[in-house]
Amino acid sequence: MFKHPRAIPARPQVWAVGGGKGGTGKSLVAASLGIHLAQMGRRVILVDGDLGAPNLHTVLGLDPPAVALSDFVKRRFESIETVVSDTGVPRLSLISGARNSLDIESLKHFQKSRLLRVLMALPADVVLLDLGAGTSVNVLDLFSLADRGLLVILPEPTSVENCYRFLRAAFLRRLYHLGRTLGYQSIIDLVMEHRDQSDDGRPSEILEEIARIDSCAAEALSSHVEAFVPHLVINQVRSHEDESLGESMEWVSERFVRIPIHYAGGIPYDPTLVQCVKGRRPYLAEYPRTRTAEMLRAVAESVDSPPGATVRPFPGPWAAGADAYRTLDVLPGARPDEILRAYMRLRRALRSDSPALAPLACETERIATVAEVERAFRKLSSNLSVPAPRPDRAALPANVRRFRGGPSPVA
Repeated sequence: MFKHPRAIPARPQVWAVGGGKGGTGKSLVAASLGIHLAQMGRRVILVDGDLGAPNLHTVLGLDPPAVALSDFVKRRFESIETVVSDTGVPRLSLISGARNSLDIESLKHFQKSRLLRVLMALPADVVLLDLGAGTSVNVLDLFSLADRGLLVILPEPTSVENCYRFLRAAFLRRLYHLGRTLGYQSIIDLVMEHRDQSDDGRPSEILEEIARIDSCAAEALSSHVEAFVPHLVINQVRSHEDESLGESMEWVSERFVRIPIHYAGGIPYDPTLVQCVKGRRPYLAEYPRTRTAEMLRAVAESVDSPPGATVRPFPGPWAAGADAYRTLDVLPGARPDEILRAYMRLRRALRSDSPALAPLACETERIATVAEVERAFRKLSSNLSVPAPRPDRAALPANVRRFRGGPSPVA
């Protein structure tokens, strides 16, 4: 999640695959990413970080290894390389999870610090962590400290809701670690003490409160927080609506959650995936030419590409008179067709029944944003002769839909 061009690493890049909800296919995505990177010539070590229910070896078609991560954590072996196993795929190795998960699921702070330190010293180009479900401290720490974070979700309301919850929690955990590292922990503790325990808060609001106490602390933290841009993967895509969910969430997360994410792609539903898991065969190696395999590789390339060219700055509060181009999320000077496509994308995201927006329960802000987008589109379309789209009455509040005299060209 750090915005810098890829170069020959002095240490391996650490990728973490999480997402909050179980059963979304995180292990399958992690295994497929590892296989593709290895096929592209990268040295990859997959680490089963699901200490409660490790099963990455099963997805890879392997028997449970004789040694596992728990052996290293409990100091049965001093070198973590002792618990690295071969997968049968050239340049791809595996560190399995716990052989007995009951006594290893909760790591102490010193165990976690030691684990992260040795993972970053492994002889690899990429260390890929397959994390467990939920928002435990172990999961959040490993995710928030990784160089690349992937959120794998299903196109379902509960999965979307858990994704936003995980995103906020991971951001706060990252802020906690930055505070300890940079010496601002007391300020962060003071700010968080006065917040509602049920409200994670928007990052921009938290940083504003920190700035009121110490502007230097806020500036230092902001420069590091900007690097937190997780990648979103929609698994089991079955329709165009499922595919467009990723783009909608990308915009909604930046605008309403105030945490930017990058949509890395959608993976089509394929029943063969389940058959491969049951048959203990790695999907990408077994079916390399399917549409699903193609999209798995595209996701890997998207996450692996230098993010600096596509990631926007960390979003702060949006002024009421924000520039129309920024409101529509297009670059100044965009062509009429680009403006229209951007507007249609925002219409989908801002519908009253939008699956990307519904879990946030922010109807008042949604209505205000619809009006802002409408004004921005009117301004740009009048200047550039952008054709008016068909009306989308579902994007309007109910009272407007009921009493409006005629169709509207805008949401």
